[in-house]
Amino acid sequence: MAKRNTRKKHNYKEMTISILLCLLVLGISYMIFVTDILKPSVNEVTTSYISFNNRDNTDDITINNISKMSDELGKSIANTKSKNLLITGEDEKNYEVVIYPVINDIDLKYIKASISINNKTYTTNLSDASINDDGGITIYQDMKKDKNILIKMWIDKDYKKEVPNTSFKIKIKQK
Repeated sequence: MAKRNTRKKHNYKEMTISILLCLLVLGISYMIFVTDILKPSVNEVTTSYISFNNRDNTDDITINNISKMSDELGKSIANTKSKNLLITGEDEKNYEVVIYPVINDIDLKYIKASISINNKTYTTNLSDASINDDGGITIYQDMKKDKNILIKMWIDKDYKKEVPNTSFKIKIKQK
């Protein structure tokens, strides 16, 4: 009979512990779902001002996977591989548009770029543009601040092979 009472006490103890653990899990679950205890919070005092510093004093934009098309289509609104930018900066500085091939297996003579500034469009083959010491290809120079520019890129329709993945980084640099 003593074993029976000991066994009952042991079972009672285990059941009590199990019930307490279940209540603890339910309580924590309730607290997590009802309160914002695990949601990330933003410290508004420290994020009221965010500053991004670029050590090269440039802004760069990427155009990926340019398509094969005619020059007329490449310069038109149908070319979705384009970037529209507003250049702002210092009054006395000149800026240039430089293209850097990131991923490119196509000969530069087949890759074209156009830049539209103040309703004037300038188109060039990348092979005809000047190549900088750092590997960048300058497609436009002597641009002043407060200019809206539209840059478009495409592959000449005369390119005979299948178009591989391409990626070009465009930087607006101070001269």
